[in-house]
Amino acid sequence: MSTPQHLPARNSPITHGVPDTPISAVGQEPLLEVRDLQTHFFTDRGVARAVDGVSFRIAPGSTLGLVGESGCGKSVTALSILRLIQSPPGKIVSGSILFEGKDLLSLSEAQIRDVRGNQIAMIFQEPMTSLNPVFTLGDQIMEALLVHRDVSRAEARNQAIEMLRRVKIPAAQAVLDRYPHQISGGMRQRVMIAMALVCRPKLLIADEPTTALDVTIQAQILELLRELQAEFGMSILMITHDLGIVADLADAVAVMYAGQIIEYASTRDLFANPRHPYTLGLFHSRPQLGKKKERLDVIPGVVPSPLAFPSGCRFHPRCAFVKEVCRRTPVTLEEITPDHRSACLLVQRGELKLSKE
Repeated sequence: MSTPQHLPARNSPITHGVPDTPISAVGQEPLLEVRDLQTHFFTDRGVARAVDGVSFRIAPGSTLGLVGESGCGKSVTALSILRLIQSPPGKIVSGSILFEGKDLLSLSEAQIRDVRGNQIAMIFQEPMTSLNPVFTLGDQIMEALLVHRDVSRAEARNQAIEMLRRVKIPAAQAVLDRYPHQISGGMRQRVMIAMALVCRPKLLIADEPTTALDVTIQAQILELLRELQAEFGMSILMITHDLGIVADLADAVAVMYAGQIIEYASTRDLFANPRHPYTLGLFHSRPQLGKKKERLDVIPGVVPSPLAFPSGCRFHPRCAFVKEVCRRTPVTLEEITPDHRSACLLVQRGELKLSKE
């Protein structure tokens, strides 16, 4: 199954169970390729399958949006890529994570430390808790340079100042000597971006980078990421629950639910024509300009516990279109149109036509 010319060749998912899917019609090699990733947590209550067969690809210079509710496995997927899963209780039990063709899961601890913060960097969800309160901002930005680059402390400081200027922090030299509690939330997020990008990584994982920021600062952060991506030529894995961010930044979207990717499409096609009831529910739960509602629509129920996923389609207990076959038949991600894949059995069979109206 090849990717047609009009699907952004920068990102091509791998259908569950088909790990050898061609990358794209134009032969572009992926920067990152995740194959059938399974990350489980072994607890006293049982095995929690937080990530359960996730596959996707990101090509150089592209942005993939990973979307879903809290608890669906987005952050665990990101932490798995950098092998930051705490063990015990967590463990990557199977799959592969290929970065420039090299499986990150096969690297030694010393080798993966050379990748973290250097070739692959991550912006974590909450900048206040991600920054160490007892070290200056300068010390924390400079640490990556001192670990991964052969530079003096003075040169590392100069590069840190320059990176703070790149992320548009005024009085960068003064800010370098401050502590996290001495700057605003928006500035802390910019510092986190500076820390992530100071070594010019090839891939940036942004895990909810605008959480808790007001809409004005959020727009500034997104514009900053767009500018820095163009300047550095890096790829981005944007993890979010906000479809507005995806529309603004991503080339393609993978929708995640209950540990699996249940829909994949180019951003344009996903917004024009969602092909999974869960994705449709996400769209309907958003406020829309020009449409007045007393209450926003909601998806009934909650994300199922990874300790005990439902049989058949994992979304069926919350789905308004559910049929008996959905409850008993496992479903995989399949091509619906040349640039759109869905894990809805009814959509695959042509029995369900979804509309955003």
